[in-house]
Amino acid sequence: MFSAPQRLIATACLSSVVVLAPVQVQFAVAQTQFTDIDTSWAQPFINTLAQKNIISGFPDGSFRPDQPVTRAQFAAIVRQAFNTSATRPSRPFTDVQSGYWAAPAIDHAYSTEFLSGYADGTFQPDQNIPKVQALVAIASGLKIQPVGSVDSTLLRYYDAAQIPNYAKPGVAAATQRNIAVNYPNVAAFNPNQQATRADIAAYIYQALVSQGRLAPIGSNFPAHQYIVQGGSLPATPTESGTGTLAVGTTLPVELEGAEPGANLVMTVGENVETTFVVAEDVVNPSQQVVIPKGSKIVGRFQPFEVDKTLGTQFTASKLVIGNTPYTLNASSIPIPARKKSSLSVADLTGSITTLAASAALDSAISGKVRVGALVPGIIQTGQTVGKQVLGKSDTSDEVILVEPDLMGLKLNADFEFLPGATTAYVDPSSTNLYQVDSGTKVNLAAQTDNAKYVMVPGETIAVELKTARSIYNQQNQVLVPEGSLVRGQIVPMTINGQEGAQFVANEIVVGTQTYPITAVSDGIAPSSLQSLSPTDFQGNVIASPEASQSLRGVSTSDQEETSTGGDFLGLRNLIGGGRSNQKVIVFNPTSLQMEFQAPLSLDNLNDLNNPNTQNTSNN
Repeated sequence: MFSAPQRLIATACLSSVVVLAPVQVQFAVAQTQFTDIDTSWAQPFINTLAQKNIISGFPDGSFRPDQPVTRAQFAAIVRQAFNTSATRPSRPFTDVQSGYWAAPAIDHAYSTEFLSGYADGTFQPDQNIPKVQALVAIASGLKIQPVGSVDSTLLRYYDAAQIPNYAKPGVAAATQRNIAVNYPNVAAFNPNQQATRADIAAYIYQALVSQGRLAPIGSNFPAHQYIVQGGSLPATPTESGTGTLAVGTTLPVELEGAEPGANLVMTVGENVETTFVVAEDVVNPSQQVVIPKGSKIVGRFQPFEVDKTLGTQFTASKLVIGNTPYTLNASSIPIPARKKSSLSVADLTGSITTLAASAALDSAISGKVRVGALVPGIIQTGQTVGKQVLGKSDTSDEVILVEPDLMGLKLNADFEFLPGATTAYVDPSSTNLYQVDSGTKVNLAAQTDNAKYVMVPGETIAVELKTARSIYNQQNQVLVPEGSLVRGQIVPMTINGQEGAQFVANEIVVGTQTYPITAVSDGIAPSSLQSLSPTDFQGNVIASPEASQSLRGVSTSDQEETSTGGDFLGLRNLIGGGRSNQKVIVFNPTSLQMEFQAPLSLDNLNDLNNPNTQNTSNN
């Protein structure tokens, strides 16, 4: 039996649930034929309890299994289910009037110690009840106590660390008597999640089984697999290492939110954050389930060179078992690009695509079959690399087809599962996860594609560039998205006794926020016109006024004629000419990296994964 303080805490904390008040109806045969439970995992629990007049449905013939349950509703259910005697005197509650529909049930739940009120004299009958409090209430009202080690019993739950300390004895007691039922993952309790009408039906049914008043449901029912078996502790991972998966272990996965066997299609160069679902239990050599089926693996596809061509590779950073996250170090094999024309209807049927890939596929298979008929899902992605733009057709004739069952996702390091561990995953609110460290380097690009800047030595020019790659933290989250605006100046710098230049950045725009930064590029040495060729000036060349005037001053008399033919400032006449010792500085952003000289602390990552708020330019 719980001590008085335990009873007070366990029952007083039962305050987190809201649902429509149940409609009290006379039970007839029709009432057990609910219109909305044919596909419910809890169907056998619900039907039997309805036949026993313990639970009821709604006037429209529905049961609404996914709705939450209020404290008042829960009180009515336990009163109907359990024939228990009062163990303490009744008391009034300021928010429960004598004429309230559940007043008798609330009085019974209090006097039998299933539920208690609050210090302010209220019962709060319309609050929703979470799973953990419902199980503790059943254990308290039925006066059951845990046997043996509470912590060992709770090892059945991957998210045991989320169970409040006050609730652990009650949850352990209910678990040992097979009262706990966890859908959709028997190893994930989700203690603070609101209990649904289906959850409560399962708990009540199993409690009646523990009293010998109902027969256990047969193993042929799908619901049977969600009953937590508490009679004997199954093999579980321990600190001695039996819960370790060795490096090289393959993780079978499928795309979240897609049909089994569905593929993912993206364009070459995209960065795509993706969530996979573990397709089957991952066991260690002792045949212990370390990563259960249904767990989620979060990571990102990033461009990766495959046989001297750009493909992709998936890198996993986080594993979610139940509601508990763990750090994961795993990656797929490199996946090369392939010709659009090589894709078959089978490759695309039921698949998921990025916005860019969807547009590319529309043009690739136009006239053969409608893409929308094959590809039901489109995922949002971050910025693409190069000239590809989200939502616009890719001009390349290649795409990347990711087949989850062939991507070869494997652990790059041992994964050790410690039940109840609270430090298995680094808290995303940790300050260093939102900081770009000093010394971090990032590639640059001009705001205008293929742009180069030309100036004469000694000039200072204000320029706006952008990041050519994203900057990630150790959890593979994007800190600075590709395409983020960088403001700064090209300033004079002495290089080997010559007057060169250097880019100095003073601001960066990340998401919707502008941050001051201190970052610099390597030095840029001056070049004589004699050392340059016309190819150095191909693309979009932006000259400072001083450089433009200087270059025109040394141009030959044929400058005007040649420039009209596409020659920038008559450079064909200048290069190699008699006055070709003229010095200029050609600043090509794509050939440089910017290095942070001081840490950059970011406010949050809320806006970074929304491509609509990123600062990008595609001029």
